[in-house]
Amino acid sequence: MANINEIKQQIQKLPSMSELKAEDYADEGKLAEQLVIAVGKDLKPTQLRKIFHHVKDLQKELNNDPDKKFDRSKVALIMPALAYAVGRGLIPNDFYEVMKMVFGAEKCKTREDFITAANFLEAVMAYHKYHDKMKSFSKPR
Repeated sequence: MANINEIKQQIQKLPSMSELKAEDYADEGKLAEQLVIAVGKDLKPTQLRKIFHHVKDLQKELNNDPDKKFDRSKVALIMPALAYAVGRGLIPNDFYEVMKMVFGAEKCKTREDFITAANFLEAVMAYHKYHDKMKSFSKPR
């Protein structure tokens, strides 16, 4: 399993989020699950769901109107919510740093980038729920 710095490096070297293939993050043992294991139980499910719902609302808005111009400013509003959660100790700083890359202006410039970023977060949420249920955050399977 990759550590948090290796995960950050993998995302950093992407030219954009749309270049991240689903099989590289969604498959078992890949990037999304690695991130969950790396940040472990310090990631509170309630906070993860709040961010996830905000992202899914934006994704739904884009899907409902495919001709609508992608509005980067709406994606930018995810970052203050994440920063607030870090400040309150509800999500780990490492998770915030990864999400800052995933949803940041450098990697998330287009509709396709955002959709990939949203799908990545959805995979993270799914693996977090799985590991929370199995109570296996600290030990890779």
